[in-house]
Amino acid sequence: MVLKKNRYFIESPFPEVLKTLLKDDVISRARISSEEHQGGEAFSISKTQGEVDAHGGLLDGAELAAAAEEKETHSFEIDPAQVENVKQRCLPNALNYPMLEEYDFRNDTVNPDLNMELKPQAQPRPYQEKSLSKMFGNGRARSGIIVLPCGAGKSLVGVSAACRIKKSCLCLATNAVSVDQWAFQFKLWSTIRDDQICRFTSDNKEKFRGNAGVVVTTYNMVAFGGKRSEDSEKIIEEIRNREWGCFLWMRIDKLRESLESHCVSFVSATLVREDELITDLNFLIGPKLYEANWLDLVKGGFIANVQCAEVWCPMTKEFFAEYLKREKTQKKKQALYVMNPNKFRACEFLIRFHEQQRGDKIIVFADNLFALTAYAKKLRKPMIYGATSHQERTRILQAFKHSPDVNTIFLSKVGDNSIDIPEANAHDVRKLNDWVVFLGQRRCITPPKRQQFLIDQGYSFKVITSLPPPDTGPDLSYHQLDEQLDLLSKVLNAGDDVVGLEQLEEDADDIALQKARRSVGSMSALSGASGMVYMEYSTGHGKKPAQVQTKPKPKDPSKRHILFKKRFG
Repeated sequence: MVLKKNRYFIESPFPEVLKTLLKDDVISRARISSEEHQGGEAFSISKTQGEVDAHGGLLDGAELAAAAEEKETHSFEIDPAQVENVKQRCLPNALNYPMLEEYDFRNDTVNPDLNMELKPQAQPRPYQEKSLSKMFGNGRARSGIIVLPCGAGKSLVGVSAACRIKKSCLCLATNAVSVDQWAFQFKLWSTIRDDQICRFTSDNKEKFRGNAGVVVTTYNMVAFGGKRSEDSEKIIEEIRNREWGCFLWMRIDKLRESLESHCVSFVSATLVREDELITDLNFLIGPKLYEANWLDLVKGGFIANVQCAEVWCPMTKEFFAEYLKREKTQKKKQALYVMNPNKFRACEFLIRFHEQQRGDKIIVFADNLFALTAYAKKLRKPMIYGATSHQERTRILQAFKHSPDVNTIFLSKVGDNSIDIPEANAHDVRKLNDWVVFLGQRRCITPPKRQQFLIDQGYSFKVITSLPPPDTGPDLSYHQLDEQLDLLSKVLNAGDDVVGLEQLEEDADDIALQKARRSVGSMSALSGASGMVYMEYSTGHGKKPAQVQTKPKPKDPSKRHILFKKRFG
């Protein structure tokens, strides 16, 4: 499927395939027949330049000439309103002719050009050039997925793609922090002017000047379905009415629906989703265009060599006894195995080992805000979570990057992606290092699908069962039984709303207009002061009758606190 000057064409070098597609009722109704082809099966014929793949150096002169010669392609036009229906009919579970979407950006004279080039110091690496060559060819851009490992330069690939298309670009990030980072990456690697790029978040509602530009926003800001403020409504209408030449998105696991754009480019670190919707990506975006081999990049020195370890931490008897009780909620059970003293000691030992013996920069991730706060305060380390202000986040990250006194930081889900910290060389398994799990008698909390993805890439996980070593016990926290019992009481006394996973405030339009409500009042209340009046002499007006003192009803025993049930039982 090729997009030429805002018109959609089904194109193929094999006319028999096009005839097979036209036999389908949905596709035949979607076809727009020109006057010279009215009522027949004739197709428009054009010539395209052949392509030579990355292994063209292995071919001789005759083979290169044959590969680069012009080839005839046959096509017919379809109704833009029926594009989604045609794509669905061509899926493997239907006609089994999946569509590869292409955008003829070089010959697009309808949409305005964006004057943006890569800076001279922006030199893409060989694998980055190869990934871009899979996306571009013959003056066209293919919609699809590019998979590059963490730290391999996904930002430069995205900016390079936008610079080659030279059309208006919509870049979707995950949160406001990553929006600022992506705006900085565009200014760092390209010659785009400040007035050509804008941010659209709940705090920053900017507009670019001119007919073309780059908008960096979040998926939640675009997909928000409620009423918006006046400024937000104007910007979102501008986004909806504009023809976007390029659409960049970095998180495959967040996509939920199709988005309109001429060329959709996804650059992800792992082609993994936890919701079993990985097969929908071919329809929503396109096929996987390129996936870098992690071990080849390690051998080339482009990314660091990593060691993946899985640490098994048996629970203490007291924690495990509370964990096995049936009345415990799932959130409370999660808090018990996350705050397991043996797990805390293993984490503390790993931090000391990497800091003191290796001089590493360490990031500790925790989705549980209760555990994140407890670990960070006990170990006296800075932490970043959802409520941390933007200025505080910037200060902590700058100190972590440049100060020798800050070597470890704790991050919640806000730092799981889109934070540029190349100085860190020790992370959890989501960033490729130690994974601390709870090992019980009947259950083992195992890492998610990302561990299997790393194994498929050629990495191996070693299992460590004796950490920390016995000789380091007294030097670590929670060595005494009374300290462990005190920690257990804190976990049990915390409410379920405190011990659960962190619920991030999505970067949606937080100043959306609320619905109007109708209420019944009196004219005297409109003057204020709750209807009271000033009088020189007291006449008893406005006094409320004395409340009858009644004995309060006994509290429902089932709603009493657990500490008072025995006393009043």
